[in-house]
Amino acid sequence: MKLTNVNFLAKANAKINKNEKGIKIVSALLVISITLISAFSITVTKAVNEYKEDYRARTLEVDPWLSELDDNVIESIKNTQHVVDIFPLEGIRKEAFNIVQSSDENLQKMIDQEKNNYLNIWSLFKNEKRSVIAGKTLDESRLKAAVSRTAQSLKNMDESFRLNENKKPDYIDGEGLIGKTITVKAINNMLIQPYNIDGSSESGSLELPAIEYKLKVVGTYYLSPTETGYYDSIYISEETATKILDDALTKGGYSKDNETTVGKWWNDLSLRTHYVVVDDFENIESVYNALTDMNVCCADDSELGIQDSIVNASNIFSFASVFLIISTVLLSVIMIIQSTANALSLRKSDIGLLKAIGYRNSQIFACLYCEQLRVTFTGFVVGTIISIIVTAVSNLFFANRNFIDRLYIINWGTFGILLAISFLIVTIVPLICQLIALRKLNKIQPKDAMNE
Repeated sequence: MKLTNVNFLAKANAKINKNEKGIKIVSALLVISITLISAFSITVTKAVNEYKEDYRARTLEVDPWLSELDDNVIESIKNTQHVVDIFPLEGIRKEAFNIVQSSDENLQKMIDQEKNNYLNIWSLFKNEKRSVIAGKTLDESRLKAAVSRTAQSLKNMDESFRLNENKKPDYIDGEGLIGKTITVKAINNMLIQPYNIDGSSESGSLELPAIEYKLKVVGTYYLSPTETGYYDSIYISEETATKILDDALTKGGYSKDNETTVGKWWNDLSLRTHYVVVDDFENIESVYNALTDMNVCCADDSELGIQDSIVNASNIFSFASVFLIISTVLLSVIMIIQSTANALSLRKSDIGLLKAIGYRNSQIFACLYCEQLRVTFTGFVVGTIISIIVTAVSNLFFANRNFIDRLYIINWGTFGILLAISFLIVTIVPLICQLIALRKLNKIQPKDAMNE
């Protein structure tokens, strides 16, 4: 039998298939659920997992407000289940700075225009690492600064990811700053440093004068959009962070001698804020409960501030996506099996007649399979068009919003893989159904055409 004949019979039989519309709808829903919903679920889940794996997502802040963090307390914390490390904060950890000057012309223009010159400076702890996508890490360089590619937009927190008149993201590519210098100074010309000297939560803060620091960009790192939404962060070494605080104390006229309260605070690390590193984000709550039971003043959330609601929502959405996909696949299989069974039952005489005039079982099988394939493929095309349109519109929408919203942008590569999986399903499922019904097809004889 020629292919054209197979296609002709399949087309003709598809028109009288009672389940044709239902199969098309289910096939379209199958494609939409696998491509659109799965892609969105994968995107969000990946982002949340990256978030959870961040060093800061596993770090709790501990303060000496209830008691000094002496050797006994530190040892007890170290022996707490799931705690992998604890160390004092010897310099700054995260402070707001303004860029007052840069050797990069484009960045300098933005500074002169008094916009986008805000950034957060983070210090890297002992075991804290950042994967560099261009340039060198801080460990590989004598210089002590690294800037993020997407993080180096240098915008105000309250207006993260501001758009210009052309509706294009207005940011500086950190990779273009490698080798360039930026001069930073604490925002509002003041470096605020909380400190504790008497074991109470009312010790106040030190208002230290700001000092200008020239930092050379040595590398760029990838900033996950799952972080707080800000992309205005740079990283410096722990040594540089300590020097910044040390210089500010000196310029402020504070003596580091033990005879003064500030000097005692400076020299006695038990009076400093400490950071507790947990082995896994999932164990943050249990460690927090254990520390509070020890009467240790501990922050009730990780340093990065990931919300349990986000994680729970991601898990629920992933479960719902899997359930929807499985349900749609099962529904498709059931409807195709039913359609195949009905076709064999209603067309028993037609099949017998085809066999009587010389058609082989393989040829009739090809006709039936082609018939089902035409129906499912139509649904596949419809579902694909809908998914592509929704994905394109969604990506365009989130690309022009706050940076945090960019975590909802679906990767087209992932979309393509899921689309290929959908195509295999709508192709293979009818084939399997036809193979299951092959035994019944073989039992139909030419004489059955005369008995109907």
